[in-house]
Amino acid sequence: MKKLIGLFIFTVIIGVGMASYSSAADEKAAPGTQTVNGDLLKIEGEFYVVKEMSGKEIRLHVDKTTALDGAIKVGDKVEAQTTEKNHAASIRHVRPKM
Repeated sequence: MKKLIGLFIFTVIIGVGMASYSSAADEKAAPGTQTVNGDLLKIEGEFYVVKEMSGKEIRLHVDKTTALDGAIKVGDKVEAQTTEKNHAASIRHVRPKM
């Protein structure tokens, strides 16, 4: 009987530990966001084209779920939080460093 209880407790501890580990891994992997910094080159309907400092142009999808920091216009320096599929979760103005 003691062996059975000990085995049960061991199983519960391992299960809780694995669930915690799995949850922590999901929190790190789930967001899958990246930060895009650069100049806003153009706005084409629901798509914003941002030119990064490296010269790479990235086309971002923007919709009603995107959090915009005020009125974003062509020529602004921006920082966007994007998904792996280049959907902009948020776009904010970036003040030039003096």
